Amino acid sequence: MKMKSYTLRESITLNGIGLHTGVKTNITLNPAPLNSGIFFNRTDKSVIIPAKWNSVVSTKFSTNIASNGTEVKTVEHLLSALAGLHINNCEVLIDNIEVPILDGSSKVYVENILKKGLKEQDSEQNILEITKPVKFLCNYGYAELFPNSPIDEGLNINLESSFDGKYEDQDIKIRNLNGNYIESISKARTFGFFQEIEYLKSQNLIKGGSLDNAIVIKDKKPLNKDGLRYENELMRHKVLDVVGDLYLSGYPIIGTYKGFKTGHFITNNLLKELFKSEENYKIHKIN
Repeated sequence: MKMKSYTLRESITLNGIGLHTGVKTNITLNPAPLNSGIFFNRTDKSVIIPAKWNSVVSTKFSTNIASNGTEVKTVEHLLSALAGLHINNCEVLIDNIEVPILDGSSKVYVENILKKGLKEQDSEQNILEITKPVKFLCNYGYAELFPNSPIDEGLNINLESSFDGKYEDQDIKIRNLNGNYIESISKARTFGFFQEIEYLKSQNLIKGGSLDNAIVIKDKKPLNKDGLRYENELMRHKVLDVVGDLYLSGYPIIGTYKGFKTGHFITNNLLKELFKSEENYKIHKIN
């Protein structure tokens, strides 16, 4: 399996509101040359922010990156779409502080990119292969990355969750995400619990949230009139977030991610652990 570098065939412009800030934002995904990576260009501030783990400034309810005090919030769903489609070079023009939430999943990004098409570039992608287990543990959960077993390829994600009685506890195992992201993950929407809405509002969050862009669970059932898109949509959305947050490594990852009650904070700290030592990984082309 070889993995070519990819960018977009042509530019794509979308707009919408931010989930947490409620601001209206225009976003344009532009083709970018080889070795550009993924980067955000805050056009209203003329600041470039690389989509990298060490640009992350906050992980409270979303993944937010910044450079020189200029921030872009809630980057995880867009990055998840780019990772799922193997796009490793892309400029994201954005004219406000938060990436549009759209329908709460990465589906709108994925469909628009596929409609315009990908452009194969003249070089293979570097991938990051996990060579030693790394773990990050905090008082409520943990995540670890470890080398794949001989029968596994690509990125594998095993998550367990506990929703503390607000929803039935679930686990999910997705094997080789590199092959089945679009069908099994991209349509899963962000979610929240009815009894937490007041708290989130008091924290100045979810100003743009609604049943159009989030699943809201009350009494263990979705309030959304059309129900769920997948039986285990909440867990699939957690996988979608992990894929986006891991892409801040700057590479597609070959290895297995396992976690309990994971979120943006845990995944970002896991990447910090990973990059503490070059013994933990190998960066190479797949041949």
